[in-house]
Amino acid sequence: MQSACYIEIQEMARQCQLSFDELHELIEYGALPVLHVNSRGLCFPITCLETVQKAAQIKRDYALDLFAMGVVLGYLQKIEVLESANAELRLSLQRSSSSGSAII
Repeated sequence: MQSACYIEIQEMARQCQLSFDELHELIEYGALPVLHVNSRGLCFPITCLETVQKAAQIKRDYALDLFAMGVVLGYLQKIEVLESANAELRLSLQRSSSSGSAII
C-alpha cells in the first residue's frame, strides 16, 4: 500500500509518462531526490510529483532531451521554494500590519 508521504517509482513513471531509465537518469543528474528504497524499488517524496509532471510535459511539448528536462525540473523546484517563501513573507507582513506594528 502506498503511503501519503512518498510515491514509488512505478507510479511516478506512470503518472509522469517517463520510463524507469529516464527517472534513473534524472536521479543521476541530481534533479530528482530519492526519499528511500523499499521492497518495490525507489521512492520519491510525493511533494515532487506535480513538479516532475510539469517538467515532463514541458519536455514533451518542446521536444527537450532529458538533460534539459532536468534543468527545467531544477528551476521549477526553485520557483516553488521562492513562491512558498514569498507567501510566508506576505503572511508575516499581513500579521504585522494587522497587529499595529510599524514596518520600517
